[in-house]
Formats: sequence, C-alpha cells, structure tokens
Amino acid sequence: MLRIDVGAGDTLLAGYLRTPPVGLCELAWNAFDEDAKRVSISIEDNAMGGLEQIVVEDDGTGMDFITVSREFAKVGDSYKATPTGSRSDGGRPVHGRLGRGRYSAFSLGDSVTWESTTRAGEELVSVIVRGNREDLKGFDVEEPTAPLQERPGTRVLMTRVTESAQKSFDSPESIRTRLTTEFALHLERFDDFEIDFLGSPIDAASVIEVKETVDVELPEGVTGSAKLTVIEWKLKSVERRLYLCDSNGSVITEVYAQIQAPGIQLSAYLMWDGFRDHSLIMESENAQDDSDAPIVDRVVGAGRAALREYVATLNRRKEKATVERWRSEGIYPYTKEEEDRNNSTASGNATRDAFEYVALAASRSVDEAKSRQTKRLALALLRETFETDPDRLFPILKKVTNLPNSRIDELQQVLDRTSLSSLIQAGHKVGSRIDFLNGLDEILHERSTRARLHERTQLHRMLANETWVFGEEWATTGDDERLGKVLKKFKNFIQEKDAPEVDVADPLSDGAVDYEPRREDGRIAIPDLVLGRKMQVSENKFKFLVVELKRPSHDLTDGDVSQIRSYADAIVNDERLNTPGVEWTFVLVGNDVTRTVDGARQQPMFPFGVVQIAPFRIEVRRWSELIADAHHRMKFVQDSLDYKSSHMQGMDSLRTAYAQFLPPMDEAEPREDASD
Repeated sequence: MLRIDVGAGDTLLAGYLRTPPVGLCELAWNAFDEDAKRVSISIEDNAMGGLEQIVVEDDGTGMDFITVSREFAKVGDSYKATPTGSRSDGGRPVHGRLGRGRYSAFSLGDSVTWESTTRAGEELVSVIVRGNREDLKGFDVEEPTAPLQERPGTRVLMTRVTESAQKSFDSPESIRTRLTTEFALHLERFDDFEIDFLGSPIDAASVIEVKETVDVELPEGVTGSAKLTVIEWKLKSVERRLYLCDSNGSVITEVYAQIQAPGIQLSAYLMWDGFRDHSLIMESENAQDDSDAPIVDRVVGAGRAALREYVATLNRRKEKATVERWRSEGIYPYTKEEEDRNNSTASGNATRDAFEYVALAASRSVDEAKSRQTKRLALALLRETFETDPDRLFPILKKVTNLPNSRIDELQQVLDRTSLSSLIQAGHKVGSRIDFLNGLDEILHERSTRARLHERTQLHRMLANETWVFGEEWATTGDDERLGKVLKKFKNFIQEKDAPEVDVADPLSDGAVDYEPRREDGRIAIPDLVLGRKMQVSENKFKFLVVELKRPSHDLTDGDVSQIRSYADAIVNDERLNTPGVEWTFVLVGNDVTRTVDGARQQPMFPFGVVQIAPFRIEVRRWSELIADAHHRMKFVQDSLDYKSSHMQGMDSLRTAYAQFLPPMDEAEPREDASD
C-alpha cells in the first residue's frame, strides 16, 4: 500500500469541501470528463433505517495506479488545465482544471473510497484509493492483483455519512433539481451521457419551460464574444445560479445570479472562452462599468446586467399575460374604474405595479385553485392585505404559497428598497382619513343626510377610534383606565338639566349599548360624549386630552364653557391624576358657537380657539374648523398622491369601516334633529 501526501495545508483543503449536492455534481462531472456514458447515484441504508453509504458509479475510462499517484498528490493544478487536457480522450470538453473536485466527496461522507478500473493495453487493471476527512493531506493507494470489475469505470463510496448529507437526502428533490440545472446544457448537447439519481434518470428536457439565448455586450477592452442562455424551469425552488462556461458550454464555476425574480424559477449560463484563462475571483458590484476591475469581474457584471434585462422583459410579459387572463376570468381584484384611476396618477401606477409584482409571485398558488370563486377570493384577500398592511403579507405568502424563505425575503427587500411598502401604507392611511373627513362633514352639515341617519348616536363611537382628527399627535394614543374613571366620576359637571346622561366613550368596546335613551315623546335622545386620551411625551411626563362633543343641534354657549371649566378643574385636581409632569387639554366641540363665545375664542395672546391656557388648556372648536385643520395637515401628501375623494365616497367609506355603527340608508325612524 502506498501513502500519498498532498502538498497543501489542512485549511486550504478543508475549504474545498462544498455542500452535499455540489459534491455529487463534482463527482458526476469527473465521470463526464472520463467519457462516462452513464453515472448512477444510489444510497444504501443500514438496519436502523439510517443512511449507511452513498455510491456514485460510472462507466468511464477509469484510473490506474500511475494516474492516481500523479493526480491525487497535487491540488490547484490538473492535467485538464494543460492545452492537451482541455478535451477528454473521447473529444468531450472537460469540466475541471484545478484538481480539487475530489474533495467535495468529503461533504458526503467522512470516509471516501475510490475503486477504479481501466484498460492497460488488452488487460484491465484496478486501483483503490482511501481517504478520511480527518486527514485530508493524505491518501492510501492500493493496487489489487486482479481487476475489481469486468469493464472500465469508477465507483466512489462515501461512508460515515455526514449530517448535512443525511439532511440533503431527506429531501432528495432538492438534489435532483441541482443536478438537473447544472447539467441541463450537457444533457441536451451530449445524447450519449445520462445521470441516474436514485433509480430514475435526470430528464432536464421534460422540466424546461423556456430556453433562450441572448448576446451579451462585453465591456470595453474585453476580447471575444459572450452569450447568455437562460432556462426557465417548471420546477419549484430552483437556486438562481449564474454558471460560468467556456464557449462549449462546459461549466467552469458558478456564482449567484444576484437578481430579483419572485415566482420565476430560472438558471443562467454565461459562455465566454476567457473564463478558462483568467483567475476566477469575482463578486464585485457593478464591475462591468469599472475599468479597473479584473476582466472576469467585468464579464460577470455584463452577464448579470443582461440577465436582469431579460428578467425585466420576462416579468413585463408574464405580468401582462397573467393579468389579462385573470381579467378574462373575472377574478382580477381591481375594477376597470379603479384601474383607470390608478393609471392617472404616479402613486396609483406604483401601487398597481407593486401589487402585480407580488401577485405574480403568488400566481402559481392562485391558479392551482379549482374554482373561479376561490381564485377571486384569494386575489381579493391578497389585494386587501397588500394595501392595508404589507408587512403582514409576507407571512401569509409563505404559508399559503409555499414560497421558500429566500423568495419571501426577496419580495420584502424589493418593496422596502423601492419604498413601495411605505408609499402604499401612507396612501391607504391618507386616503382613508380623507374619506372619513368627507363622510364626517356629510353627517354634520348636510341636512339631506342628517334626515336619513342617526348620525350623532353613532358619531360618538366613530370618533373614539379616529382621535387624529383632534391633532396628529393623538393618532396613536390609547385610553387610560384612571382617566376613564375620573371622567365618569365628574360628568355631572357638564350634565345639562333634563338632558340624557352624558356618555363617556370606551374605545375598547365595540360600540354596542344596552339601551337607547329616549325623550318623553319617544324620539331618540342624543347624549353628549366625553372622550379621553393619554400620551407619554417623555419619562414621567404625560399629556391628557379630554374632548366633549355637544350634540350638533346645540350652539355652544358661555354656560357650556363654564361647565367644561368646572369639569376640567375637578378632573385635574382629583387625587388619582393630580401629579407633576401632566399637561391637560380640554376641547369643547359643536357645530356652531354663540357670538360671545366666538369673541372669547379670539384673544390676542392665545391661539385661535383657545379660551384658557393655565392651569389647563381649554379650546372651543367648531366641527368645520376641526375638519378643515385635519384636511390641511394632509394636503401635501394628498396632492403628492393625487388622491381624490368626494362626500359620496366619504359616506361609502364610513359605511365600510363603521357598518356596525351606521343603520341602513332606508331606515326612517324619527330623529331628534328632524325638528331642530
């Protein structure tokens, strides 16, 4: 037995160990380079059902003792790198040239044995090579006295199977996909070569959906010509690789494709003769435009640019075809009117493009649904989630579409990088608020609407969830239990004589009430509403907002101002809330004010509407002023988004968002305001 020592360090050799699927590909390439017509990959289990060994067997020309002694002793160099070694004895363009592919076998098993038989004149001779992962710097070589088999070929046995290999074979389809994508061009070009994986052949042709080849414009100063072949697969979860090949299509190495193409399974093959002659150190961003970058970097950059252009064209084509098909089936979630409206604005176009980008990624799962109704529902839910809460979209896509994490992350990165997610969320929020304001204005000021709605019975409940109307700083505030109890305790300060009991809003309730207070004549009595909110502005510093909404038929008087002042004084001096670092704002709101109250709202030293600053702030506001202020705060964003809304759209929006608070339009029960 001969001991072969490799002239390289352990760290360098360990770096040649790849993933198990790559290791299988390397062994299959070695067989191809030895003119094998058939490569077989099989496994054997032990008595416990675990993976005992992995076997890669071919019918190539094989190796003898001399070849093994020469080639296994060196790494980083190979006879395949010489001018005479670029083709096999049978005329095939060889794959490897660095003499390190054999080390990939150790990613499959800690112990590897090569059993090879070749012809020596008229005779067959064999050689056995044994290696261990614990000692990558040496191999034991044995020359049997008799040939191991009756024909040339090599058998590689991997035992003490690695944990990563065990996991890979738990999902063998991922290995099959890797073999299919890597050998696609060669399986098509060389009909005398086949790979058998676990008993069935790798049939790339049957899973190719589209195959196209385009010319690649090489960077200035780079000689030769380059072509890019792109294969779209009918497979799932294909790793997007850019295979670097010579002009014969022989794979030299691979790099990541670095493209975003959700829903598209593809592999790309960049063919340029120079890949064999230059150092393969790459991954520089935008290298095709950098004249100082290595030549290989620049060519790879040009290939990626061509691939991105191909994918962009493909996406536009697929999006158009898919959307047209969904339209013809009547399941597309946007009506023609909505599409026309989107097409007329930049924000609408951005939203539509982003939705179609996401929908295309989910299209395969959508189209797998059997019924038209199910498809329509899926797309409608996709649109709703996309427009209202894009961040929730990605867990849903992962669960429903079975897209791999890499594709979900890719979608999220695209939306985040282009700010589409923020644009959509901002657009939806602003649009919803504008619609709400228009609906609110309709309820408060249009007599024809007031005659048909119990608007103020429900208005109170709606405002409890839309506190941004009173200032943007109150948009995300919550209720406070102590404040709520104190508001209820002192509500008698603002209780009008012979009027229904003042209602203190509970924003956590669903708005349901156990009774509807009525006057003696049977008409519904509309109570006033007190609404409280708490906001922490810094450590141990808080702001409290208390809003009293008077019924719209009541003009705000000096008595009302005195009432809320007494109410405020009682609240801020309550032992539960009388603490340092608290700032109070009380707002009295009605449809109109008396002349004396209006005069009090125009004090020279105070902002308009403020009638008192200390020890607590009191504001008296008309609804029209609050609505106008809220509109003004959103005007810039509204103009930027080209969002248009009408009072009718506003009412529709209110009925959608607050259906539980608004009665049917045809309800005609007498109302308090009918006689006001």
